[in-house]
Amino acid sequence: MDSYEKRRKELEAANRPLLHAFHEHLFKKRVGKKKSADHVDNLAFFANEYLLNYEELPLAENYDGINFFLGDWFIRKCAWANEASLAEYIDTFRKFYDFLHLDGRIDQARHQELHQLIDDSKATWLRHLRRYNDPSIDIEDVWDDGEFDEPEETEPRGARHFVIMLSGRAAKHFKVRTQTLPKTDELDEESHWMDCWRCELIAEHRPSKTVYFLLTNAETLFSMVIPNSDRRIESLVSYLSQLLAREVARLRPDIQLQEGGTFRIVRGQPRSLIGSQNELLRFTLDLFNTPNPSLETIHKKLNHLPMLTLESIFPDDAFKKQLEAEPPTAPSPSMKIIPFPPPAAN
Repeated sequence: MDSYEKRRKELEAANRPLLHAFHEHLFKKRVGKKKSADHVDNLAFFANEYLLNYEELPLAENYDGINFFLGDWFIRKCAWANEASLAEYIDTFRKFYDFLHLDGRIDQARHQELHQLIDDSKATWLRHLRRYNDPSIDIEDVWDDGEFDEPEETEPRGARHFVIMLSGRAAKHFKVRTQTLPKTDELDEESHWMDCWRCELIAEHRPSKTVYFLLTNAETLFSMVIPNSDRRIESLVSYLSQLLAREVARLRPDIQLQEGGTFRIVRGQPRSLIGSQNELLRFTLDLFNTPNPSLETIHKKLNHLPMLTLESIFPDDAFKKQLEAEPPTAPSPSMKIIPFPPPAAN
């Protein structure tokens, strides 16, 4: 056993009694079986992933180290980071600090100090999260809490009308009856290349019970890993819209996609697309098994995987080339479509 694994096991063992005591406290407070488990999972992730790998301290010694965790690390490293999950983590820490006080581990003054830390910081954490997900803001400016210049005017483009091809596993997860869906070959010619994606289920992240999906563009094989925790396909497509807008803004600053829009689900997919996505899926699973994989790192490596079915070889090159050849346009208003909301605005 190497030194890292030895230290990891030591810290996990040190954290276990405190996590168990917190769980017992929540049970006595009748928080609910599922919510109690979620709060303990959140705290265990903070203790056994963030503190262990970045602070190398047990939870009992660094329970207050949440400012950088929630205001930076969680936003950058966790694919399931959104406003709802951030609010849940804040609630977890509030309940944990209440437990520490009631259990006699901290005094009243320290308890008030910790709650004040959350009250003073939560607006900044939320602002960082929203700015990180705003494709018009440069990544290096996300954490700057000073005054900001207004972004330059960009050429507005219409909201997307996505065509989503669900795999069998993805359809089962979302409880979609594929027999009632239109076939892929029934698609009209108005569908833009940027709007056609195949959705495959990857895996479930146990601490957060978040399910990950691989979304692959049918034309370029450009792919994105997207989390989903509410079993609503609208949320998945909304996240796709957000990531796509960011990618287009990175490659073509003169184009700003409007987030939100519409989508429809179809059945039946080209075999070449299924085969290519299966290859991308295997590579994605390998990336998930690396230590502390970030969504950004996964996307970069995934889209620079050589694909023999592409003339441009790499999906990121194919996407960029296609974007130059056929930039996005607004969808036809005549399409029969399902609306979905854009991500929360600032």
